[in-house]
Amino acid sequence: MSDYDPTQEKFDKDMANGVMEVLRDDGIYRHLRFRKLGGGFVWFDIVTWPGSLVITGDCKTFTFQRLDDMFEFFRSSGKSINPQYWQEKVVDGRDRAESFDWDTFRAQVMEEFQQGTEDWGYDDQQEAREALEVDLDTSPDEFGGVDVLRNFEHTDSRGVIFSFDLSEGAPDGKSWNFHYIWCCRAIVWAIFQYDKLKMDKALTAYKGSI
Repeated sequence: MSDYDPTQEKFDKDMANGVMEVLRDDGIYRHLRFRKLGGGFVWFDIVTWPGSLVITGDCKTFTFQRLDDMFEFFRSSGKSINPQYWQEKVVDGRDRAESFDWDTFRAQVMEEFQQGTEDWGYDDQQEAREALEVDLDTSPDEFGGVDVLRNFEHTDSRGVIFSFDLSEGAPDGKSWNFHYIWCCRAIVWAIFQYDKLKMDKALTAYKGSI
């Protein structure tokens, strides 16, 4: 999918002329290394053993656990990626799959404010909006943003109070981590390269037996 950052196009550019080195291929015990032809800093390894897959290298490190053969797990999505579902299978810090982004947080806050004050008069809404924007502008980080939500309260001319609901679904500013998405794309691409090598070898062996 192209609605994740990095896009598929960006990943393809990163790994253009990428080559695979098979360091181990013993059933589901595998160690594959991928580098750009001619060198460079973009590289990664994929290691699998029963029940686990690790991707590590220039792209950070993530460990996934689900099926005995994790290649089968990732093949189930075809050539697409499924970041949300795959995040549930990360066992070495799944929170790292997401990052706080201030612009995302601010947009979420303002959307919730707009929805919560849509029946307010224009002057009341503008006054409250300006107060909220001042608070946000003086707290441009994750922890300060949470304090804004916790402490912000405004009353319109009718006595209607607006405050943020901090229960599940409250603005959190979270978006997918760039490196996590890159790793998701890398895993799918790597398995495709591995499967293609296997098929090419099988075809060569078949032709040689005729």
